[in-house]
This record gives sequence, C-alpha cells and structure tokens, in this order.
Amino acid sequence: MNSEKNKVILLVEDEAIVAMSEAMTLEKYGYKVITVNSGEEAIETVFKTQKIDLVLMDINLGEGIDGPHAAEAILENRDIPLMPVAGIVTV
Repeated sequence: MNSEKNKVILLVEDEAIVAMSEAMTLEKYGYKVITVNSGEEAIETVFKTQKIDLVLMDINLGEGIDGPHAAEAILENRDIPLMPVAGIVTV
C-alpha cells in the first residue's frame, strides 16, 4: 500500500453535511479521516492523538474558537502541517 494512503487527516468542519462529504472524498482516496466540529475539539484531538499527519481546518467555525485561533494554539505546541480551507471541492 502506498505510504500516502496511510496518512491520517484531522478534518475540522462545523457543518455536518459538509464534513461528511469532505471526509467521504478523502477516504475515497485512501486517507484515514478524523472529523471534529469545533476549534476546541481540534486542539484537544491534536494533543491527544500523535498520529495526525495533516490538519484541514475550516476558517469560520461558528461559536467558540475560530479556525485561525485554533490553528495558532495547535502550532504553538506542535509541528504539524495545517491548512486552512473554506471548503474542499469534491470530485
């Protein structure tokens, strides 16, 4: 199996339908996806799960900590690739 297919992506998206669609698309290409729906959950998940290879984070997460502030908190304590997204185009 290709090493790219073993990658774990943390998907941070507050809209359930969007998160489900994005996760299904990523999983279709062999990625393992962990989905959370808030900045607070993203921070907690990154700190308790060592095997995360990439964080895809919605910029506007509604109530609570927004994407940029959650990203800042994560990157202050962990060196992990983090990509802010406004949405993933499904194929």
